[in-house]
Amino acid sequence: MSASVALPSPQEAWALPAATPLNETVWQIWVAKGRARERRSNDAGLKAVKWVSIVALVAAAVLWSQLAGYDVAFRFMVAAASTVVMFQAFRTGHYVSAAVFGAMVLLYNPVAPVFGFAGDWQRALVLASVFPFVASLIWRDPRTKDND
Repeated sequence: MSASVALPSPQEAWALPAATPLNETVWQIWVAKGRARERRSNDAGLKAVKWVSIVALVAAAVLWSQLAGYDVAFRFMVAAASTVVMFQAFRTGHYVSAAVFGAMVLLYNPVAPVFGFAGDWQRALVLASVFPFVASLIWRDPRTKDND
């Protein structure tokens, strides 16, 4: 008995598929879809920052007496959120809102605090700081269309 093994011969060689020419219309549609997805993602993240800031400011006003130990973390959070919204306001052309959020960055600066968390007027100031964030949720970017 022979133990010979017959190897099958290759049927055909694999060939590269033919390249299709670039369709400019399809490419532009693909780019526009990517930009729209990125804008929606950025808008969702920015909206989350605004809502977290609103909740933190209201919670700080309600839990005023327990806030003294966490004032640096609270100031940092509000200043960071105000900075993010300020840059978004500059980008969309809301310069008055950008100035308001710039003032909030200076007001809640954790390095050189402007006020301490001790009196009732400071509590009112923290509660009043909610309104710019609520207003920023309402404004629309004039460069975007309503039917996106």
